[in-house]
Amino acid sequence: MGSAPEPLLNPDAAFAEWQNPTFSMAERERRWGRVRDLMRRDGIDCIVGLNSTGTHNRNQADVRYLTQIGNNCEEVAVCFPVEGEVTAITNRGGYWPAGDWVGEAMRSGRGWARSLAECLKEAGMEQATVGVCGLTTGLYTYVRQYDGFAGYTAVTRMQEALPNARFVSASALMGEARLIKSEEEIEFLRMATMVAERSWHAMLQTARVGVFEPLIMANMIQASIAAGGSMPIMLGWISGPFGHAFQRMEQPTQRLMRSGDYLAIEFEGRWGGYVAQIDQSVTFGAVPSWAEDAYKAAVESYQDIVDVMRPGTTFGQLKEAAEKVGRNGKAQGILTLHGRGLGDDGPLITIQSDPAVADTPLQAGTVFAVKPTVRWNGLDNTGHVGETVVVTETGVERLGTRPMDAYWHVD
Repeated sequence: MGSAPEPLLNPDAAFAEWQNPTFSMAERERRWGRVRDLMRRDGIDCIVGLNSTGTHNRNQADVRYLTQIGNNCEEVAVCFPVEGEVTAITNRGGYWPAGDWVGEAMRSGRGWARSLAECLKEAGMEQATVGVCGLTTGLYTYVRQYDGFAGYTAVTRMQEALPNARFVSASALMGEARLIKSEEEIEFLRMATMVAERSWHAMLQTARVGVFEPLIMANMIQASIAAGGSMPIMLGWISGPFGHAFQRMEQPTQRLMRSGDYLAIEFEGRWGGYVAQIDQSVTFGAVPSWAEDAYKAAVESYQDIVDVMRPGTTFGQLKEAAEKVGRNGKAQGILTLHGRGLGDDGPLITIQSDPAVADTPLQAGTVFAVKPTVRWNGLDNTGHVGETVVVTETGVERLGTRPMDAYWHVD
């Protein structure tokens, strides 16, 4: 697969020898300006983001978006006023590899609500409207966190410390701010896709009849880290007899791959915290002769979806496109799609989706994982493929380079 990529370093960063992939100061100004415009529109004087490393670190998306700080489940909080100094709070304080955005971080002492309350008071927010990241779910962010994730005790302690302030949710605002990706963000997502494809290649090199399942995943994770990928790594794993595989897990089972098996993976490559996803299935040994046709039906459904993706197309129309695949009545396509970026982004389209999402139109600059579910003669787990794409003014652009239509079968 070639040599490891050169790291995308910001040449103006304070720590050129101690650095994660870093965005420019121009990107900071774009983001901060956009968020503050939305704050003024919605009457929010300050946004606070609590530390939360849940759902594979996706709950830190808003905080990381505003600070660049946070990798591999490092805990970070932020106090972001509509005007004035932005304060990042970490468990160790001091300067971080992305410290050029916010300078020295405040040390939490594990008292996150107390630290945020101090910042709010210093910023003169005793009677302000304060937006809390993750207090609720949203259309474009925290789409699987139906109850939000901001801790009751932490929010209550901030309310007690500032009894005359009004605390509201900032989830919808931050989801709107993060929805449209900049060119710098898209480049990070392109690199994240490259990381995922390195893991895909490691899977194909390792997966054989008789191989211990954990070895396949171990080699995939090693390839991700060796390519410069961020952690933590989410790897969805479906394995077992073709057409009757076991339910999805996020770890391998303690078994050897057998002839007649099926393996489907959802793999998130990460670059600087930005998450791209690829999906791929592999068959092993003696599977039915129609297995390749079932996989090609999945490819067809994927292609039908991306062929209609452009600004103005609704998610309902994408659902219809996914269902076009028929293959003489043998194939049934079902749209599965969600936003990609830093967090658990939306809109989320699955079998359980909110019907109201159907009328929501696509916008240029949005990024999605497109990965339709296809049943063949009523059987699940017969073929799966997907990838991360960006919506452009005229259609979509793939962020990956692997051959999407290739059927992978090993002995």
